[in-house]
Amino acid sequence: MADNVVLTFWNYNPFSGYKPEMLEDWVNCGMTDPVTPVFSLENDDHKKFLEMLDHAERLGVKMILQISEIFLDSALEDWYPSTVAAVVKEFGSHPAAGGYYVGEEPSAAISENYKKGIKIIRDADPDARIYINMGSIERTERCLLSITGETLDEWCSDIAKGSGGDIIGYGTYNQMLNGEPALDDHFLNLRVFTEIGKKYGVDIWSTMLSSAHYNYRVATEDDFRWQLNTCIACGARAVVWFRLYDKLVAADYRGSPIDEFGEKTTRYYDLARVQKKFNYHYGKLFSHLDHVSTAGVGMSYGGYFYFLPGANELIDRAVSRSAMISFFKDRDGTDYVVVVNTLQREATSITLSYTDKVEKASLVYRNGEQLNTEFERNGRTGSVMGGEIWLAPGQMEVLKIETE
Repeated sequence: MADNVVLTFWNYNPFSGYKPEMLEDWVNCGMTDPVTPVFSLENDDHKKFLEMLDHAERLGVKMILQISEIFLDSALEDWYPSTVAAVVKEFGSHPAAGGYYVGEEPSAAISENYKKGIKIIRDADPDARIYINMGSIERTERCLLSITGETLDEWCSDIAKGSGGDIIGYGTYNQMLNGEPALDDHFLNLRVFTEIGKKYGVDIWSTMLSSAHYNYRVATEDDFRWQLNTCIACGARAVVWFRLYDKLVAADYRGSPIDEFGEKTTRYYDLARVQKKFNYHYGKLFSHLDHVSTAGVGMSYGGYFYFLPGANELIDRAVSRSAMISFFKDRDGTDYVVVVNTLQREATSITLSYTDKVEKASLVYRNGEQLNTEFERNGRTGSVMGGEIWLAPGQMEVLKIETE
C-alpha cells in the first residue's frame, strides 16, 4: 500500500512536448503520483524519459508510467509479453516508477485483453501497481457487461482474483450537474465500487471532474474540496482529476486548471490549495486507515443508509442538515470517525452524541501530529452530546476516538 492517498490526473500530453517545469507544476498542484505524458517506445527519447523519472525522484514523487505499447488493447498480440518485459527492465525498476496505467473504459470487444494483459504485467513485475479505469456504472453496464453477460462483481472478480489486478478505477461526473439525482449517481458509484474493492482486496481510484464540458459546470474551490473529500470519506484510495490541461482544439472543454496556452488559471490555484491542504492534514493518515462503513446524516444519497440512533457503538446520534459520517480503523484497531458536509454550496454543522464507550474524541490535523480535544467524558456515563462542528461545502473533519 502507498504511504499517502494518491492524487493524480489524466495526462493526455504527448511526451514529445514534455518540459521539466511541467513536472514541477504537477507537484506544486499537490499531485502525489503524476501520470507521465504518453510515451512511445518507438518514437520518443528514452534518455529524456529516464531524466524525467530522475527529476521525480529528486522531488520525492512516484510516477505512473503511461507507455502506449503496453496499453491493454494490444494484450492479445504475440509481441505483447516481450514488450512488457522490456518496459519493466528499462523503466519499471527506476526508484520513481510507481506503477503502470494501461487502459480505460474497456468495451466488450477487449474484455479478454484486459484479463490476459493484466496477468502478463503482473507476472513480469509482481510488485507493481497496475491501474485500469472503468467508466461509470451506467457506461460499464452499457458498453461491457450487457454484452458479455457478466455482472460488475463478476468482471471485477476476474480482474482481481484471476488476473492479479490491484487497482480498479472508475469515473463519474454527474456531481458537477445540479440536483439530487446528480448527487445520487455520485454516491451510488462510490458505494458500489468501494464495496467491490473491499470484497476483492483492490484499491478503488475515483476519477473526478476538473474540466467543464457538455453541461457539467466549471469547478470552484468548493467543488474540488467536495469531490476529493467525499471520495476519500467513502473509502476510495485515490482521486484522479479529469483533466489538468485544456487544448486548442477540444470541442466545448473549458475551465481546466491549465489553459490551452499553458497558463495556470484560477482553477489551478484552487485545486492546489485543496490538495495541498488535504495532503498536509490527511494524505498520509488515510493511507493507513481501513474504511468500515458510511451513512448519511440529514440527507443520504446513493443507497447509503441513514445514520440512526443506536446504530453504532461509538456514536449514538448525529444531527446535521446534510452530511455523511464514516467509520475507519487503523492497523492497531484504533477507531476514527469522519464527517463531511455534503452540501455543495453552503456551510452546515454536525453535532455528535458519544456513547458511554467513548472516553475522548480528538480532531486530527497534520496527519495525526496535532490532536485537538473535541470531547472528553470527565466521569459522566451514557451518551453525551459533543460540540457543534461547522463545515464548509465538502469540508472534512476527522476524529480519533479513545475508548474505555
